Order: sequence, then structure tokens, then C-alpha cells
Amino acid sequence: MKKSVKQRIVTGFLSITMGIALLTGCGNNQKAETSNGEVNKTESSQTEGTQAETSKTDGGQAASGKPITVNFWTAPEQYNLDIWTTYADKFNQSNTMLDGQKVEVKVQMMPAQPSSEAGIQNAIATGTVPAISENINRSFANTLANSQAVYDISQETWFQDIVKEREIGDVMKGWAIDDAQYVIPLYVNPITYCYNSKALKTLGFDQVPQTMEDFHKLLNSFAEQQEELKGLGVTHFMYRAELLNSANYWERWFDIESPYDAFSQGTPLVDGNTLTADREALQKVFEFYGAMGDSLLTGTIDGIWQKSTVPVVMGEGLPWEVSANNAAGKVYGLEGDYVFGPTLVENESDTHYNYADSKGIVLYKNAKITEEEHQGAIEFLKFVFTGEGKDTFDLDWLNATTMLPVRGDLDTNETLKAYFDQNLALKDISTYVADGVPGMANEKVADIMIALGEKAVIPFVNEVTMKNGINENPDVSKYADAAMEAMKAAGGLD
Repeated sequence: MKKSVKQRIVTGFLSITMGIALLTGCGNNQKAETSNGEVNKTESSQTEGTQAETSKTDGGQAASGKPITVNFWTAPEQYNLDIWTTYADKFNQSNTMLDGQKVEVKVQMMPAQPSSEAGIQNAIATGTVPAISENINRSFANTLANSQAVYDISQETWFQDIVKEREIGDVMKGWAIDDAQYVIPLYVNPITYCYNSKALKTLGFDQVPQTMEDFHKLLNSFAEQQEELKGLGVTHFMYRAELLNSANYWERWFDIESPYDAFSQGTPLVDGNTLTADREALQKVFEFYGAMGDSLLTGTIDGIWQKSTVPVVMGEGLPWEVSANNAAGKVYGLEGDYVFGPTLVENESDTHYNYADSKGIVLYKNAKITEEEHQGAIEFLKFVFTGEGKDTFDLDWLNATTMLPVRGDLDTNETLKAYFDQNLALKDISTYVADGVPGMANEKVADIMIALGEKAVIPFVNEVTMKNGINENPDVSKYADAAMEAMKAAGGLD
């Protein structure tokens, strides 16, 4: 059954996986891939009897004073390791006790080869999975849940307290999987657009485009003033080399799914095991790229927004590039070097839905994880999100990662106000979070997105976009049909 948009969108200011959802997403140029195979099912579901037995077996530890060690895996980035180590140290110094035993959290990076998801799957199969980890998007959470490898935390009081404290009740509606909750969303990157401020000014624009009418005006101005723009080093309208890359399936979240979310007004491409894509909206995505013709730049340019001369008017708005832009001395804003803008919509009254690249934290079920370790992991989460860490964690997270924490009050939170006042790019990006839509909860998300690229996107770019000029308005209907058919077949969807 198709869920309503309000059940799916990530709201609040964050609002979010998968990341969401997934992948990496995360956050910097390394999007972690979700493995195509199912998580190997283990005898990980501890029954109440097993848990009770474990408690009895470990009862002697209380007398010996041996601590309960909780293993926590971070995303495979140094800054993730650093911040979680800091909070683990604080927690360990708090001397939190469970039945007379001290709880200690041990932090390490998760394995990332060939992907972090594959590393987690292998750890589940071999019984070496930690009690807790971050870096899980909604799609991969669905895979883990189907294999009963993670806990449903929806009815847990401590989880409900976190939801209330962080004001993410609406956000969690978009993370639901079969009416259950498996993930505490941690960060979100709304995927929108980035513009060359100097090019906008030259083309007579004093604000970023909001609608498709604005887009066509900008594109027309570009076509008319190409010689003048060459003086700025601007040779193409938009940069998106990844349109020709199908293997990195997560790129489809950014260049196809995000504009689709806006054109469809939040209708999911896939809901459960059903293809729910709005074909008309999907066609509009192809028309959007088709209108650019060969002014679409598909040759790879590393760090394009950090170059002294940026050769395009616009590109994908990827929040994790802000740090690199700052390091390159780029100034944010319409009067600076670059500026972010929303996904484009047909009507001014439409909502600027976008793809929410978001990930979060899960608690693992496994026969090798004792009930004491599981409860210790919960104590750590309580410490961070509703205990001693709740007033400092989000600011520390922003300073460490420059990725927006999942909170429903980001735009009003006084603790974060000074940070956003000094970081205008992220302040602008934060306004797009409330309209973020998390990724699909389908185990075959990689297959679905790879097929979308191979069967529709790449042929379209090679056969149509690059062989036409600006505003030739080619017929894209067969590619929209190919996209629908490819996703349905690859996912085995209804």
C-alpha cells in the first residue's frame, strides 16, 4: 500500500538513511555501497529464555568486578572515530553500572572493504558483529531487519525519550519499516543544487532558481551569453559526470531521485516491493537534463567547486563538499563564489522535496552479544542523547563532521545558532532538510539503481543529451518507460 508523503518525508528541521539512509553517505565523497546479497541469517535472535540464561551465566562477573565491554563501530572516517571515542571516554568516566558491573564502551572503525555493509554482513555471519554501530541507512536497515539481525526499538521507552528530546517524531515516520523502527537517525544531507555565484550575476540573476520556469530563464540566458561567460571560464551549463556511472548506484539518489522527489511531490519510486514511481514526474527528470543538451559537462573534474575557475553555472548540491570549499578559500553566498539552491518544482506553491542522504545507529542481535552488552549499549545511547551528552553532542558533531544532525529543532536550537551564523552554507542547507525524503526500504536497492543507470540514464545521456543543443526539447518518453521497466525487473517489483 502506498504511504502518504507525510508518512515518508523527513521533517523537523532536520528532519533525515537510509541513507538514509545509506551510504556512505554519507557524508563525504565516499558513499558506502549496500551489498546486493542478503545478510546471512544467524541464530542471532536471542529469545527471552536465552537472555535469561546468559544473565545467569554471567552473574559471576559482578563478584569479580569484570566490566561489561560494549563494542561500537563507527563509520570508516577518522572524524567519526574521533568524536565517538571522545563520547565513549566521557561515558566510561561516568562509571555507569549494570547489576554491579561497570559498563565500558570500546570504539573502532567498521571495516570498509569492499564496503561497510559487506563488512557488517561478514561480522554477522562470523559472530564478530558489535553491539552497536552507526553508518546505517534505511535501505540497509531493511536488509538487516529482514534477517532479524537488528532490534526493533519502536516500543522501547529509552528510544521514545530520544525521539522526544530531539523532536524527531515526524522524522521517524519516514524511517518506519513495516511499522517498526530499527534506526536512530544521526545525520542528514539534503541533496539539492549548487550554483556558480559569479555566473548567476553575469546572467542577471540575483537569487537562485526555484521553479522550472526560473530554470529555463537561466538556461536561455546562458545560451544567449555564452561568449560573455567564457570570460569567466564558464563553458558549460551543468556538471554531472556521474550520470555516466552506473556501478556507483548511489549516484542515482542524487541526480535522478532527488529531482524526481520534487517533481512527484514526494511520491516514492519504490514502496516496499511495489514500483510506485510517478511516470510523468520521472519523465520530467529526463526533460530537465535533455533541455541542457551538450551544455551538460560529463567529463570528470575532481573538486570542480574548489577550482580557481569553475566552468559551469550549476551542479549537484552536495553538503559534504562544504569543508573542501572552505579549505580552498571559497566564499559562500550570492556575492561570493557559490551558493546552494533548492530542488526545482513546477509551481511556486509546490514543496521542494529532495533526497535525504541520511544514516543512523542500530543495535545488533547476535548469539555472541550478551544481554548485558545489549543493555550496556542502550545505556551509552541514553548518555549521549538524553543524558550528560545531550547538550553538547550535536555541536561537537557539526564541528567534527559538518554534517547536519537529525533534530527537529535545528532552526531554533539556541545551542547551534552561533554555529550556523558562522557557517552560512550549512545554515542554508538546513532549510532544505525538512523536505527530505529517505531512501527506499528494499533489499535490492543496488540492483534497482544500477539497472536504472544502465538501461535508461546512460543511454539517454549518450543518445539524446550529448547529441542535441540547448532547448531542443527531445522526446524522452521511451527513456522514462525504460527506467520504469528496468527498476521493476531488477527489483522483482509488483
